[in-house]
Amino acid sequence: MDKKLFDWLIQDLENLTDEIGDKNSRRLNISQLIRVINRLNSFSEDCEECMKNLLEISTLIKELMDQHGQLEKQELKEHHSKVNNSISHLQKKHKLVAEGTYLSIYLSIGMSLGLVFGMLIYDNLSMGLSLGMGIGVAIGAGLDANAKKKGLTI
Repeated sequence: MDKKLFDWLIQDLENLTDEIGDKNSRRLNISQLIRVINRLNSFSEDCEECMKNLLEISTLIKELMDQHGQLEKQELKEHHSKVNNSISHLQKKHKLVAEGTYLSIYLSIGMSLGLVFGMLIYDNLSMGLSLGMGIGVAIGAGLDANAKKKGLTI
C-alpha cells in the first residue's frame, strides 16, 4: 500500500477520534481498527486478501468521516463485521493472535483444572480455584508476552 494512503487513513482515524469523543470511539473500537490497519499494511504487498481488506476499510473510514462517526445499528453491525473479517483473515492466514488470547484460554483451563485438583487433593474448592487461576494467569501472560515480543499480536 502506498505510504501516503496509509498515513492518510491513520490521520483520518485520529481526527475522527478527536471529533466523535471517547464514548463513540470505544463503540467503534477505533484503537483496534488502527492496529488492524497497521497489520494489514505490513502484509499487503505479499497478500492479495490483505490488500482487499485494506481497501474495504479505507471505504469504511470514508463513510465514518462523512457521517461524523454517527452510525445506525445496522451500519455499526456492518462496521464490526468488516473489521472482524480482517481480524479473522490475519489470524488464519498470517497466524496472528489478538492481545490477551492466551491469557483468557489458560485462565479458564487453569480454573477448571484447579477446581478438579482442589477437590481431589486439598478437599477445598476455593484453594484449588485460586491456585489454578494463578497458574493459568502466569502461563497465559507469559505466552502473550512471548507472542508480543515476536510481533504476532494484532
